[in-house]
Amino acid sequence: MTPPRDEKPPRGRRKRRTWKPGDPDPVRDVAARMDLKEGEEAVRRILREVHRRGKVGTKDLARATRLPIPVAAAIRRELEKGGIIARKGGATLTEAGERYVEETLGMTRGEGLTPSAHKGSKTPLPKEHEATLEKLREYGSLRPTPLPQLDQAHATPETALRRALYMLEEGDLAGRSVLFLGDDDLTSVAAALLGVARRLTVVDVDERLLDTIREISEKGGFGIQCVHHNLRNPLPESLVGEYDTFFTDPPYTPPGLRLFLSRGVQALRRRKTASVYLAFADKPPLEMLEVHGAILGMGLYVEELIPRFNEYEGAEIFANTSFLAKLKATEEAEPAIRGAFQGEIYTGEVRPTLRIYRCRCGEEIEVGVGKDYLTVEELKSRGCPGCGRGEGFRLRKRVQLKP
Repeated sequence: MTPPRDEKPPRGRRKRRTWKPGDPDPVRDVAARMDLKEGEEAVRRILREVHRRGKVGTKDLARATRLPIPVAAAIRRELEKGGIIARKGGATLTEAGERYVEETLGMTRGEGLTPSAHKGSKTPLPKEHEATLEKLREYGSLRPTPLPQLDQAHATPETALRRALYMLEEGDLAGRSVLFLGDDDLTSVAAALLGVARRLTVVDVDERLLDTIREISEKGGFGIQCVHHNLRNPLPESLVGEYDTFFTDPPYTPPGLRLFLSRGVQALRRRKTASVYLAFADKPPLEMLEVHGAILGMGLYVEELIPRFNEYEGAEIFANTSFLAKLKATEEAEPAIRGAFQGEIYTGEVRPTLRIYRCRCGEEIEVGVGKDYLTVEELKSRGCPGCGRGEGFRLRKRVQLKP
Protein backbone atom coordinates (compact mmCIF):
# COMPACT_ATOMS: atom_id res chain seq x y z
CA MET A 1 0.00 0.00 0.00
CA THR A 2 1.35 3.41 -0.99
CA PRO A 3 1.93 5.60 2.06
CA PRO A 4 -0.19 8.73 2.10
CA ARG A 5 1.45 11.95 0.94
CA ASP A 6 2.21 14.61 3.46
CA GLU A 7 -0.68 16.99 3.39
CA LYS A 8 -0.01 20.72 3.12
CA PRO A 9 -1.45 22.74 5.96
CA PRO A 10 -4.64 24.55 5.03
CA ARG A 11 -4.03 27.95 3.51
CA GLY A 12 -4.98 30.89 5.63
CA ARG A 13 -3.81 34.30 6.74
CA ARG A 14 -0.09 34.72 7.14
CA LYS A 15 0.78 34.99 10.79
CA ARG A 16 1.70 38.53 11.75
CA ARG A 17 4.86 39.05 13.74
CA THR A 18 4.52 40.62 17.15
CA TRP A 19 6.66 43.60 18.07
CA LYS A 20 8.47 43.37 21.39
CA PRO A 21 10.91 45.62 23.25
CA GLY A 22 14.38 45.24 21.76
CA ASP A 23 13.06 44.99 18.19
CA PRO A 24 13.88 47.83 15.76
CA ASP A 25 11.94 50.98 16.59
CA PRO A 26 8.80 50.88 14.39
CA VAL A 27 8.62 54.63 13.75
CA ARG A 28 12.25 54.86 12.69
CA ASP A 29 12.17 51.54 10.85
CA VAL A 30 9.05 52.24 8.78
CA ALA A 31 10.14 55.78 7.87
CA ALA A 32 13.55 54.53 6.73
CA ARG A 33 12.24 51.54 4.74
CA MET A 34 9.62 53.66 3.00
CA ASP A 35 12.01 56.61 2.53
CA LEU A 36 9.15 58.89 3.55
CA LYS A 37 9.40 62.49 2.40
CA GLU A 38 7.34 63.38 5.46
CA GLY A 39 9.87 61.65 7.74
CA GLU A 40 9.37 59.83 11.03
CA GLU A 41 6.73 62.33 12.14
CA ALA A 42 4.30 60.93 9.55
CA VAL A 43 4.50 57.45 11.12
CA ARG A 44 4.14 58.91 14.58
CA ARG A 45 1.05 60.90 13.50
CA ILE A 46 -0.57 57.72 12.15
CA LEU A 47 0.07 55.89 15.42
CA ARG A 48 -1.15 58.81 17.49
CA GLU A 49 -4.41 59.05 15.56
CA VAL A 50 -5.11 55.31 15.80
CA HIS A 51 -4.25 55.35 19.50
CA ARG A 52 -6.44 58.26 20.46
CA ARG A 53 -9.44 57.14 18.40
CA GLY A 54 -9.24 53.43 19.11
CA LYS A 55 -10.32 52.48 15.59
CA VAL A 56 -10.18 54.56 12.42
CA GLY A 57 -10.67 54.07 8.67
CA THR A 58 -7.99 54.94 6.13
CA LYS A 59 -9.73 58.03 4.72
CA ASP A 60 -10.31 59.50 8.16
CA LEU A 61 -6.74 58.61 9.09
CA ALA A 62 -5.38 60.44 6.05
CA ARG A 63 -7.57 63.47 6.71
CA ALA A 64 -6.59 63.70 10.38
CA THR A 65 -2.86 63.32 9.69
CA ARG A 66 -2.87 65.58 6.59
CA LEU A 67 -1.30 62.83 4.51
CA PRO A 68 -2.32 61.65 1.03
CA ILE A 69 -4.54 58.56 1.26
CA PRO A 70 -2.00 56.30 -0.55
CA VAL A 71 0.75 57.38 1.87
CA ALA A 72 -1.44 56.85 4.95
CA ALA A 73 -2.53 53.43 3.64
CA ALA A 74 1.07 52.40 2.89
CA ILE A 75 2.25 53.39 6.38
CA ARG A 76 -0.66 51.51 7.93
CA ARG A 77 0.26 48.37 5.94
CA GLU A 78 3.88 48.54 7.06
CA LEU A 79 2.79 48.90 10.68
CA GLU A 80 0.51 45.89 10.21
CA LYS A 81 3.45 43.83 8.98
CA GLY A 82 5.38 44.84 12.09
CA GLY A 83 2.61 43.72 14.42
CA ILE A 84 1.84 47.24 15.64
CA ILE A 85 -1.51 47.75 13.90
CA ALA A 86 -4.31 45.32 13.05
CA ARG A 87 -7.38 45.81 10.85
CA LYS A 88 -10.69 45.08 12.50
CA GLY A 89 -13.25 47.18 10.69
CA GLY A 90 -10.62 49.93 10.69
CA ALA A 91 -7.07 50.37 11.89
CA THR A 92 -6.58 49.56 15.56
CA LEU A 93 -3.53 48.97 17.74
CA THR A 94 -2.48 45.47 18.69
CA GLU A 95 -1.64 44.76 22.31
CA ALA A 96 2.05 45.13 21.47
CA GLY A 97 1.30 48.32 19.53
CA GLU A 98 -0.51 49.83 22.47
CA ARG A 99 2.43 49.07 24.76
CA TYR A 100 4.80 50.64 22.24
CA VAL A 101 2.92 53.92 21.78
CA GLU A 102 2.25 54.36 25.51
CA GLU A 103 5.51 53.15 27.03
CA THR A 104 8.03 54.04 24.33
CA LEU A 105 6.40 57.03 22.61
CA GLY A 106 4.72 58.32 25.78
CA MET A 107 1.30 58.90 24.21
CA THR A 108 -1.85 59.08 26.32
CA ARG A 109 -5.28 57.64 25.57
CA GLY A 110 -7.65 60.17 24.00
CA GLU A 111 -4.78 62.66 23.67
CA GLY A 112 -6.07 65.95 22.31
CA LEU A 113 -9.68 64.80 21.97
CA THR A 114 -10.98 67.75 23.98
CA PRO A 115 -12.97 70.56 22.36
CA SER A 116 -10.58 72.84 20.47
CA ALA A 117 -9.50 75.46 22.95
CA HIS A 118 -6.84 76.99 20.77
CA LYS A 119 -8.59 78.68 17.88
CA GLY A 120 -8.90 82.04 19.55
CA SER A 121 -8.86 83.77 22.89
CA LYS A 122 -12.66 83.98 22.93
CA THR A 123 -13.17 80.20 22.78
CA PRO A 124 -14.07 78.93 26.28
CA LEU A 125 -11.52 76.59 27.82
CA PRO A 126 -12.78 73.05 28.54
CA LYS A 127 -14.30 72.78 32.02
CA GLU A 128 -12.02 69.88 32.94
CA HIS A 129 -9.10 72.35 32.89
CA GLU A 130 -10.59 74.87 35.33
CA ALA A 131 -8.48 73.57 38.23
CA THR A 132 -5.34 73.75 36.06
CA LEU A 133 -6.16 77.34 35.10
CA GLU A 134 -6.69 78.30 38.73
CA LYS A 135 -3.29 76.83 39.59
CA LEU A 136 -1.70 78.79 36.74
CA ARG A 137 -3.25 82.00 38.03
CA GLU A 138 -1.73 81.28 41.41
CA TYR A 139 1.69 80.65 39.87
CA GLY A 140 1.36 83.68 37.59
CA SER A 141 1.07 85.97 40.60
CA LEU A 142 4.58 84.88 41.63
CA ARG A 143 6.23 86.19 38.46
CA PRO A 144 8.69 89.07 38.84
CA THR A 145 7.83 92.47 37.34
CA PRO A 146 8.34 92.43 33.54
CA LEU A 147 11.53 94.05 32.24
CA PRO A 148 10.58 96.25 29.26
CA GLN A 149 14.22 96.42 28.17
CA LEU A 150 13.96 92.64 27.53
CA ASP A 151 10.62 93.09 25.70
CA GLN A 152 8.91 91.19 28.52
CA ALA A 153 5.12 91.37 28.75
CA HIS A 154 3.29 88.70 30.73
CA ALA A 155 0.80 86.60 28.78
CA THR A 156 -2.39 85.76 30.67
CA PRO A 157 -2.67 82.37 32.42
CA GLU A 158 -5.43 81.49 29.92
CA THR A 159 -2.98 82.08 27.07
CA ALA A 160 -0.31 79.87 28.65
CA LEU A 161 -2.83 77.05 29.06
CA ARG A 162 -4.18 77.45 25.52
CA ARG A 163 -0.63 77.17 24.20
CA ALA A 164 -0.03 73.93 26.10
CA LEU A 165 -3.39 72.48 25.00
CA TYR A 166 -2.67 73.43 21.39
CA MET A 167 0.68 71.65 21.52
CA LEU A 168 -1.02 68.62 23.08
CA GLU A 169 -3.70 68.56 20.38
CA GLU A 170 -1.04 68.83 17.67
CA GLY A 171 0.88 65.85 19.08
CA ASP A 172 3.85 67.91 20.27
CA LEU A 173 3.57 67.54 24.04
CA ALA A 174 2.78 63.97 25.17
CA GLY A 175 6.01 61.97 25.30
CA ARG A 176 7.96 64.88 23.83
CA SER A 177 11.06 66.81 24.84
CA VAL A 178 10.15 70.50 24.64
CA LEU A 179 12.43 73.54 24.83
CA PHE A 180 11.15 77.00 25.77
CA LEU A 181 13.35 79.87 24.61
CA GLY A 182 12.33 82.59 27.04
CA ASP A 183 9.32 81.94 29.27
CA ASP A 184 8.10 84.91 31.27
CA ASP A 185 4.60 83.61 30.38
CA LEU A 186 5.09 80.29 32.29
CA THR A 187 4.03 78.21 29.29
CA SER A 188 6.43 75.52 30.53
CA VAL A 189 4.49 75.39 33.80
CA ALA A 190 1.19 75.05 31.92
CA ALA A 191 2.72 72.16 29.96
CA ALA A 192 4.00 70.58 33.18
CA LEU A 193 0.54 70.78 34.78
CA LEU A 194 -0.85 68.62 31.95
CA GLY A 195 1.61 65.93 33.07
CA VAL A 196 2.35 64.28 29.73
CA ALA A 197 5.67 65.71 28.47
CA ARG A 198 8.86 63.67 28.66
CA ARG A 199 11.17 66.64 29.25
CA LEU A 200 10.67 70.39 29.69
CA THR A 201 13.54 72.89 29.57
CA VAL A 202 13.49 76.68 29.88
CA VAL A 203 16.34 78.89 28.67
CA ASP A 204 16.19 82.53 29.77
CA VAL A 205 18.51 85.44 30.44
CA ASP A 206 16.41 86.64 33.41
CA GLU A 207 17.66 84.85 36.53
CA ARG A 208 14.71 86.21 38.57
CA LEU A 209 12.28 84.41 36.30
CA LEU A 210 14.27 81.17 36.37
CA ASP A 211 14.32 81.26 40.17
CA THR A 212 10.51 81.54 40.12
CA ILE A 213 10.12 78.62 37.71
CA ARG A 214 12.57 76.51 39.74
CA GLU A 215 10.58 77.17 42.90
CA ILE A 216 7.27 76.32 41.18
CA SER A 217 8.81 73.18 39.68
CA GLU A 218 10.24 71.97 42.98
CA LYS A 219 6.98 72.49 44.87
CA GLY A 220 4.91 70.86 42.13
CA GLY A 221 7.38 68.06 41.38
CA PHE A 222 7.41 69.06 37.69
CA GLY A 223 11.09 68.49 36.94
CA ILE A 224 11.43 71.57 34.70
CA GLN A 225 15.07 72.14 33.79
CA CYS A 226 16.10 75.81 33.97
CA VAL A 227 19.15 77.11 32.10
CA HIS A 228 20.46 80.65 32.57
CA HIS A 229 21.82 81.70 29.20
CA ASN A 230 22.00 84.74 26.93
CA LEU A 231 20.89 83.61 23.47
CA ARG A 232 23.27 86.11 21.90
CA ASN A 233 25.76 83.32 22.63
CA PRO A 234 25.53 79.90 20.93
CA LEU A 235 23.25 77.35 22.57
CA PRO A 236 25.03 75.23 25.24
CA GLU A 237 26.25 71.96 23.72
CA SER A 238 24.18 69.97 26.21
CA LEU A 239 21.01 71.32 24.55
CA VAL A 240 22.00 70.96 20.88
CA GLY A 241 20.06 68.25 19.02
CA GLU A 242 18.15 67.19 22.15
CA TYR A 243 14.55 68.35 21.57
CA ASP A 244 11.53 67.30 19.54
CA THR A 245 10.07 70.80 19.37
CA PHE A 246 10.49 74.28 20.80
CA PHE A 247 8.32 77.24 21.76
CA THR A 248 9.41 80.87 21.66
CA ASP A 249 7.89 84.32 22.13
CA PRO A 250 10.97 86.31 21.04
CA PRO A 251 11.69 90.04 20.90
CA TYR A 252 9.36 91.45 18.24
CA THR A 253 12.14 92.59 15.91
CA PRO A 254 13.57 90.88 12.81
CA PRO A 255 17.01 90.33 14.45
CA GLY A 256 15.34 88.97 17.60
CA LEU A 257 13.20 86.60 15.55
CA ARG A 258 16.16 85.29 13.54
CA LEU A 259 18.31 84.82 16.64
CA PHE A 260 15.73 82.93 18.72
CA LEU A 261 14.62 80.73 15.81
CA SER A 262 18.26 79.97 14.99
CA ARG A 263 18.98 78.78 18.52
CA GLY A 264 15.79 76.71 18.50
CA VAL A 265 16.63 75.02 15.21
CA GLN A 266 20.01 74.04 16.68
CA ALA A 267 18.16 72.32 19.53
CA LEU A 268 15.99 70.09 17.32
CA ARG A 269 16.75 66.37 17.43
CA ARG A 270 15.26 65.65 14.00
CA ARG A 271 14.73 68.70 11.85
CA LYS A 272 12.64 67.07 9.12
CA THR A 273 8.92 67.86 9.83
CA ALA A 274 9.58 68.89 13.45
CA SER A 275 7.11 71.46 14.79
CA VAL A 276 8.11 74.93 15.98
CA TYR A 277 5.77 77.25 17.92
CA LEU A 278 6.23 80.99 17.49
CA ALA A 279 4.34 83.84 19.17
CA PHE A 280 4.89 87.17 17.41
CA ALA A 281 3.26 90.57 17.00
CA ASP A 282 1.42 91.65 13.86
CA LYS A 283 3.45 94.07 11.77
CA PRO A 284 2.85 96.29 8.71
CA PRO A 285 2.86 94.34 5.39
CA LEU A 286 6.50 94.94 4.45
CA GLU A 287 7.68 94.01 7.94
CA MET A 288 5.53 90.85 7.86
CA LEU A 289 7.20 90.01 4.56
CA GLU A 290 10.53 90.25 6.35
CA VAL A 291 9.22 87.99 9.14
CA HIS A 292 8.10 85.32 6.67
CA GLY A 293 11.35 85.71 4.74
CA ALA A 294 13.34 85.01 7.90
CA ILE A 295 11.25 81.90 8.57
CA LEU A 296 11.57 80.56 5.02
CA GLY A 297 15.27 81.43 4.91
CA MET A 298 15.90 78.94 7.72
CA GLY A 299 14.18 76.05 5.95
CA LEU A 300 10.96 76.47 7.96
CA TYR A 301 7.45 77.17 6.71
CA VAL A 302 4.18 78.30 8.28
CA GLU A 303 1.69 75.44 8.64
CA GLU A 304 -0.89 77.38 10.64
CA LEU A 305 -1.18 80.96 11.85
CA ILE A 306 -3.81 81.89 14.44
CA PRO A 307 -4.45 85.64 14.80
CA ARG A 308 -4.98 87.18 18.26
CA PHE A 309 -4.18 83.88 19.95
CA ASN A 310 -2.00 85.35 22.70
CA GLU A 311 -3.31 87.92 25.17
CA TYR A 312 -0.97 89.94 27.38
CA GLU A 313 -1.34 91.92 30.56
CA GLY A 314 -0.82 95.61 29.82
CA ALA A 315 1.02 95.23 26.49
CA GLU A 316 -0.79 98.15 24.88
CA ILE A 317 1.90 98.89 22.32
CA PHE A 318 0.69 95.91 20.26
CA ALA A 319 -2.97 95.97 21.39
CA ASN A 320 -2.42 93.32 24.09
CA THR A 321 -2.43 90.48 21.53
CA SER A 322 -0.14 88.59 19.16
CA PHE A 323 -0.52 85.71 16.74
CA LEU A 324 0.63 82.14 17.25
CA ALA A 325 2.25 80.36 14.32
CA LYS A 326 2.92 76.66 14.07
CA LEU A 327 5.96 76.24 11.85
CA LYS A 328 7.30 73.07 10.28
CA ALA A 329 10.95 72.29 9.73
CA THR A 330 12.20 70.71 6.51
CA GLU A 331 15.32 68.66 5.91
CA GLU A 332 16.92 71.95 4.79
CA ALA A 333 16.34 73.64 8.17
CA GLU A 334 19.50 75.46 9.24
CA PRO A 335 20.09 78.29 11.74
CA ALA A 336 20.62 81.72 10.20
CA ILE A 337 22.95 82.61 13.08
CA ARG A 338 25.44 80.04 14.37
CA GLY A 339 28.06 81.89 16.37
CA ALA A 340 27.87 84.75 18.86
CA PHE A 341 25.60 87.65 17.86
CA GLN A 342 26.63 91.17 18.78
CA GLY A 343 23.76 93.11 17.21
CA GLU A 344 20.69 94.72 18.76
CA ILE A 345 17.62 92.51 19.23
CA TYR A 346 15.20 94.28 21.59
CA THR A 347 12.62 96.83 20.44
CA GLY A 348 14.12 99.67 22.48
CA GLU A 349 17.50 99.01 20.86
CA VAL A 350 16.37 98.44 17.27
CA ARG A 351 13.66 101.14 17.14
CA PRO A 352 14.19 103.56 20.05
CA THR A 353 11.15 105.81 20.43
CA LEU A 354 10.42 108.76 22.70
CA ARG A 355 6.75 109.16 23.64
CA ILE A 356 5.31 112.18 25.40
CA TYR A 357 2.15 111.57 27.43
CA ARG A 358 -0.09 114.19 29.02
CA CYS A 359 -1.80 113.45 32.30
CA ARG A 360 -5.24 114.84 33.18
CA CYS A 361 -3.51 117.17 35.61
CA GLY A 362 -1.62 118.77 32.71
CA GLU A 363 1.75 117.21 33.49
CA GLU A 364 3.70 116.04 30.40
CA ILE A 365 5.85 112.96 30.88
CA GLU A 366 8.56 111.63 28.57
CA VAL A 367 8.56 107.85 28.20
CA GLY A 368 11.30 105.81 26.54
CA VAL A 369 14.90 104.62 26.74
CA GLY A 370 16.98 106.80 29.05
CA LYS A 371 13.91 108.41 30.68
CA ASP A 372 12.44 107.92 34.15
CA TYR A 373 9.70 105.76 32.62
CA LEU A 374 10.67 103.18 30.04
CA THR A 375 7.11 102.25 29.02
CA VAL A 376 3.59 103.59 29.53
CA GLU A 377 2.87 100.44 31.57
CA GLU A 378 5.61 101.52 33.99
CA LEU A 379 4.16 105.04 34.07
CA LYS A 380 0.73 103.66 34.98
CA SER A 381 2.23 101.41 37.62
CA ARG A 382 4.25 104.17 39.30
CA GLY A 383 1.80 106.99 38.68
CA CYS A 384 2.07 110.53 37.35
CA PRO A 385 5.00 112.45 38.96
CA GLY A 386 2.71 115.46 39.29
CA CYS A 387 -0.49 114.06 40.81
CA GLY A 388 0.19 110.35 41.38
CA ARG A 389 -2.70 109.27 39.13
CA GLY A 390 -2.14 105.91 37.40
CA GLU A 391 -4.56 106.31 34.49
CA GLY A 392 -5.89 108.79 31.97
CA PHE A 393 -2.64 109.42 30.07
CA ARG A 394 -2.98 110.64 26.49
CA LEU A 395 -0.24 110.19 23.91
CA ARG A 396 0.61 113.68 22.68
CA LYS A 397 3.70 113.07 20.58
CA ARG A 398 5.86 110.21 19.30
CA VAL A 399 9.46 110.81 18.19
CA GLN A 400 11.52 108.14 16.40
CA LEU A 401 15.10 108.29 17.65
CA LYS A 402 18.23 107.12 15.90
CA PRO A 403 19.50 103.72 17.20
